[in-house]
Amino acid sequence: MTNEPRLTAATIVHHVVCDLLHQKEFGMAHFPELVDIASIGTGLGVFYNKIELVKAVGGFWDSTYWGAFPRPFLDSQALAYVNAMTAWIRGDKDPTWGTNLRVDLIKPMKKSLKYLHKTDDSFFRLSNSEKEILKQDQPDWIAMAESKSVSTQVIAVRHLENSDPVREAHETLLVNKLMSPDRDVVLNTIAVVEKMKFVCDATTDELRLLCEHRDDEIRSKAMYALAKLELLDESTTEIATKMIGSSEKFVSFAGGFALASLKSAPEHLIPFANRGFLRALQSCDYEFVGLYAAAFNRWFDDPKQYIERLLKDDSPDYVEVGLEALENVQKQLVNLS
Repeated sequence: MTNEPRLTAATIVHHVVCDLLHQKEFGMAHFPELVDIASIGTGLGVFYNKIELVKAVGGFWDSTYWGAFPRPFLDSQALAYVNAMTAWIRGDKDPTWGTNLRVDLIKPMKKSLKYLHKTDDSFFRLSNSEKEILKQDQPDWIAMAESKSVSTQVIAVRHLENSDPVREAHETLLVNKLMSPDRDVVLNTIAVVEKMKFVCDATTDELRLLCEHRDDEIRSKAMYALAKLELLDESTTEIATKMIGSSEKFVSFAGGFALASLKSAPEHLIPFANRGFLRALQSCDYEFVGLYAAAFNRWFDDPKQYIERLLKDDSPDYVEVGLEALENVQKQLVNLS
């Protein structure tokens, strides 16, 4: 403990603030990132801003699934932005403490602070009247989604819920947001369409178009949503087949997930899946091994025999790993039923 005084202080601050949030009955005090944000917002950020918990983070993290998969820490980008927010809500355009941040935080913090002062583009407000906004009805969220503020659009879209009286308005709004020039709006709208299980011709057509978007994250999320909603057609199946060969893991996974969701696979698609399965075995990527095992389990009457034949000329270890993955898939399906 004495060898790492800053880390020790940051840990103590984290637990004290977490306890305070629980005492105040804050519903999301179990999210580590929010506790860190609250700590910085109270002026105790100095203990966070001088330590670096990790040198590198994973290449992909889906922020639209934050509520389900929160990160255990704030990365450098988030730290810089939270510090900017802390200064902005206090009306401070050039905080004296800004020069005491870690070197890698100073420039992005100042850039974010300048943006916030220029645009006021934040859903967060200190006034008590804003607390009631979260309880407003669907027509009010729909109206708020037309705001010029990107953050307000995102928050509004995230609060949409299935409601028959406003279904037509939901459809119009979701289609418009799927066509937005802002990637954050598009990404969050895709997540909402999936969450709401909102199926109509217009949103389906937009999702299919987004599968060919130049942004890897957008096209991956669109493909994943179509698969979850069981809306893959011949064209998007072909796109998914190309995606599994991507060097970007999350793109490849989205393509593989889409193919694995098919009840049967076109004959010309199977060699691509075979190569993906073998590539996953060779790289010991068990997440992908399980993904392809799930696909084979759906596609073939006797998936065990298929895997054995596919891998008969390869290492016996591959056969063992492949069959174990298949067994795990089948056990999960039994448990779900």
